Amino acid sequence: MVTEIGFVSLLVAGLGALAGGFGYLAIRISRGRW
Repeated sequence: MVTEIGFVSLLVAGLGALAGGFGYLAIRISRGRW
Protein backbone atom coordinates (compact mmCIF):
# COMPACT_ATOMS: atom_id res chain seq x y z
CA MET A 1 0.00 0.00 0.00
CA VAL A 2 1.11 3.54 -0.68
CA THR A 3 1.52 5.64 2.42
CA GLU A 4 -0.28 8.97 2.76
CA ILE A 5 2.99 10.87 2.46
CA GLY A 6 3.93 8.95 -0.68
CA PHE A 7 0.51 9.57 -2.22
CA VAL A 8 0.71 13.30 -1.48
CA SER A 9 4.23 13.51 -2.90
CA LEU A 10 3.14 11.75 -6.10
CA LEU A 11 0.11 14.03 -6.38
CA VAL A 12 2.24 17.16 -5.96
CA ALA A 13 4.77 15.86 -8.50
CA GLY A 14 1.99 15.16 -11.02
CA LEU A 15 0.44 18.61 -10.57
CA GLY A 16 3.87 20.23 -10.88
CA ALA A 17 4.53 18.35 -14.13
CA LEU A 18 1.15 19.41 -15.54
CA ALA A 19 1.68 23.03 -14.52
CA GLY A 20 5.16 23.04 -16.06
CA GLY A 21 3.88 21.50 -19.28
CA PHE A 22 1.01 23.98 -19.66
CA GLY A 23 3.31 26.91 -18.82
CA TYR A 24 5.85 25.71 -21.40
CA LEU A 25 3.16 25.42 -24.08
CA ALA A 26 1.75 28.84 -23.20
CA ILE A 27 5.18 30.46 -23.54
CA ARG A 28 5.84 28.75 -26.88
CA ILE A 29 2.42 29.76 -28.24
CA SER A 30 2.79 33.37 -27.07
CA ARG A 31 6.28 33.61 -28.60
CA GLY A 32 5.13 31.97 -31.84
CA ARG A 33 2.22 34.38 -32.31
CA TRP A 34 4.15 37.54 -31.48
